[in-house]
Amino acid sequence: MPSRHRSTPPRPSRRFLIVAAAVTRIYGGYKSLQILSKLLSPERAEDLLRRQHQRAAELVYGTATQLEGLLIKACQFLGTRADVLPDEYIEVLSRLHDRVPPRPFAEMAAVVERELGCPLGTVFADFEPTPLASASLAQVHRARLHDGREVAVKIQYPDIPRLVAIDLANLRFFVNLLARLERNFDVRIVLREASKYVPLELDFEHEAENADRIRANLLHRDDVVVPQVLRDYSTKKVLVMEYMPGIKVTDIEGLAAAQIDTQAVARVLSEIFCHQILVDGFFHADPHPGNILVQPGPRLVLLDFGLAKDFPPGFQQGVAQLTGAILAQDAARVVIAFEALGFRTRSGNGDSLVALGEAFLGHAARNGKAYADAEMLDQLNRDLSKALRANPIVEAPSDLLLVVRVMGLLSGIGKQLDSRIDPMAMLLPFVAQAQNWALAPTPQ
Repeated sequence: MPSRHRSTPPRPSRRFLIVAAAVTRIYGGYKSLQILSKLLSPERAEDLLRRQHQRAAELVYGTATQLEGLLIKACQFLGTRADVLPDEYIEVLSRLHDRVPPRPFAEMAAVVERELGCPLGTVFADFEPTPLASASLAQVHRARLHDGREVAVKIQYPDIPRLVAIDLANLRFFVNLLARLERNFDVRIVLREASKYVPLELDFEHEAENADRIRANLLHRDDVVVPQVLRDYSTKKVLVMEYMPGIKVTDIEGLAAAQIDTQAVARVLSEIFCHQILVDGFFHADPHPGNILVQPGPRLVLLDFGLAKDFPPGFQQGVAQLTGAILAQDAARVVIAFEALGFRTRSGNGDSLVALGEAFLGHAARNGKAYADAEMLDQLNRDLSKALRANPIVEAPSDLLLVVRVMGLLSGIGKQLDSRIDPMAMLLPFVAQAQNWALAPTPQ
């Protein structure tokens, strides 16, 4: 639980300089080690690399907590990628999932009173000053209404829209710079998606609508629940919802103490997201560990629906067709499906799309693993980088990039749960259901 409070966020010019210093130190550290490692034994080089990972991770963490806003959200995502990042990064950045230093209670209470137009005691019989969790854009407090209902109150930080805009501009500068320095490190397309979707997370009325819709879509299952939003007490900056306790999905010791089967948790988690993406066409797009709790059963509690995605007409079926083509290892169909979704390569050749399909899902399905091990991931990254250098992807639909992000988050959680789910067996029923639905006649 957070105990210390944040200081006032730095001014825009100071924010830029802090990010510049961090980027320079991290980039310089890895570049120097890359040169030095040629003169060292493999064991010594590996030891120095681990130390550099630790230093870099601590620097990223410190920068994010100092600047807050978008950087914390980015680090929360990176902290879930146990299937991609070294252990040092996961250990350090995972602190940000629910232990971000909070804002002072008086500051946050003022936001609630301003939004609701009345003193705190008018609406709440009790309001705990210490937050349950504090994250990138808001913090959550437990409270009790006068009718006795226990609620969780999500309060947006008062200056967060301005900080997000500043951070996006700063990140855009440094991402463009690094893309020029390191041709194999180009994440500009990811930044464009962040610029599009993060502002949506600042509208809590939008989040309430997302939560209501996903709750309705998952009512057929008794192993997942979405807390109900109390609309009478919610605004664009304050969200009041029913309080639901649970164990963080990656708290392996906590799950074991509660005698909850991690394999059952991994199965339920995979099933509900397969259903959302392939059948509903509307899905929770930010399933990091801080947004998923586990109750005995197991029953999952999904939280934080600021980032959710509704596919445009026809896109859901396109994703199902792509998934089916990758599972069938049919390269020609993979290329056709990618192109139907809006992917384009510079030369028009499909090799890069086949490599992307392999990295996207093919390796996991063929090996029967819910996540890639380090050796497999290194080979996939090398193959994909080689294909993209020869024939870059010049156009990609934002809708599928969000799916890739969700799969990355779930893959990281799967590794921490030691998931033994066979992706092929898991996905095929949902692909078949989605394609049958697409072929069914439209009701008259």
